[in-house]
Amino acid sequence: MKTFRKFFCIFLFFFPLVLKAEVKEIPFTLDDRDRIIRTEQKLESFHSEVNTRFDQLFNFLWAIIGIFTAMMVSVFGFAFWDRKFTQAGML
Repeated sequence: MKTFRKFFCIFLFFFPLVLKAEVKEIPFTLDDRDRIIRTEQKLESFHSEVNTRFDQLFNFLWAIIGIFTAMMVSVFGFAFWDRKFTQAGML
């Protein structure tokens, strides 16, 4: 038990030194900064491309909705007109 206690005390004494030896500061270089700037520019251009694609998709969907609405109005209008014309002819 005493040997374990001695080992533990020595370990606690040298533990901060071991941690300090493992900590190594990596400098932030200008190349890293330039790489981050290029990445931000690419993301910004990608963001603008995605926005234009969504705008195009949104406009296309409005066109499809307009076409579908016009078709439905014309079909129902023709059905009501035909029904009225057929009933008037039968009288």
